[in-house]
Amino acid sequence: MSERDEEDRKRERPSWKEIDQRRDRSRHTARAPSRGGKKSQKDEWLRKMALKKANQFFQGKQGTPEHEKRVAELLQHFGTKKFFNLAKKYLEDFGSPKHWGIQFLFLDYPDPAVVIDILNQMAALFPERSPREQQAFLSKLRTLSSLAEDGEVLDRAAELLSSLD
Repeated sequence: MSERDEEDRKRERPSWKEIDQRRDRSRHTARAPSRGGKKSQKDEWLRKMALKKANQFFQGKQGTPEHEKRVAELLQHFGTKKFFNLAKKYLEDFGSPKHWGIQFLFLDYPDPAVVIDILNQMAALFPERSPREQQAFLSKLRTLSSLAEDGEVLDRAAELLSSLD
């Protein structure tokens, strides 16, 4: 056997370290070696930051830290007397909410025009929502269709309930 053949044979044989690493890996994942772990983590972080900035840009005022602070206040005071004043100020500053969870909070707002507008927005988004969110919305429609103080809200909730259920 020549010296060159012996070198080729040694190169083909994995080191003990490689053998141990292969043994420790899950057999259900890809065997591709990871390249530059730190670089890929940095790339992922940059991608997430760019996505966050793009979302903020397209959300307008509702993508700002001030908006997040205001939503936190709404959540904190939901069900209290202070909620309605905070909700009114939110509508003045940011307009109608675009996020499903925030819209859900405004279904208890005393102004029927706001509630009907949000009901229509949520009904349009209904097919895209998860089954859990759909069920919560249907439950809220049942409540509004039987207990709403305003006749317009009561009628619109009943219409949506019959069309979505």
